[in-house]
Parts: sequence; structure tokens; C-alpha cells
Amino acid sequence: MKIYIWLSEELSKKLDELGLNYANEVLGGMKRIEIEVEDNIVNKILELLPYVKVDTSTTNSIELLPKSFKSEILKTMVEKRLEPKQALLEVIDALEKRINS
Repeated sequence: MKIYIWLSEELSKKLDELGLNYANEVLGGMKRIEIEVEDNIVNKILELLPYVKVDTSTTNSIELLPKSFKSEILKTMVEKRLEPKQALLEVIDALEKRINS
């Protein structure tokens, strides 16, 4: 299962400048970050964001993630110089703490 985060040209350049070269070029120059996630992470995301959809038939990805959630992953990557999956895990932990407090 994957999470896809599409990048603007500006953000893609910024990540490259910082040495965070995790984006793949797809669809005529557009870039996206692909984060491979295991079932336990998928389940945690569904628990925290129940309106999210899991598409196992076509894209094998998690869809309808809020823009703010994806933006927080990117922000965490930039601020802490983390690889995408580690940034995702930090964002999930922070969201879980906010919900449970």
C-alpha cells in the first residue's frame, strides 16, 4: 500500500536543494513522493482519519488524505531532514497525541 504526495514544481526544487531527493517523476514531468506503508500503519491512519479510503483495486493506495496531513508530512521532512516514511510516522504520532489529549 502506498501514500502518494504530489509536489508542485517549486516544492520539488526546494526538496532537491535540501538533498531530500525522494520524488519520482510521473506524468510528463510532474513529481510525487511515494511512501510505502505496511498494514499496521494503514490501520492506524484509518483509525485516526476514518473518512480516508483505501483503494486496493486500482492504485493500491490510501486516498482522500487531507491536504493538511500531507502538508505536515512535507513540513516535517523539510524541518527535520527526514525521509518520507519517518516523517509520516512522526505526523501520525503527533496526530494521535492531539486526538487523545
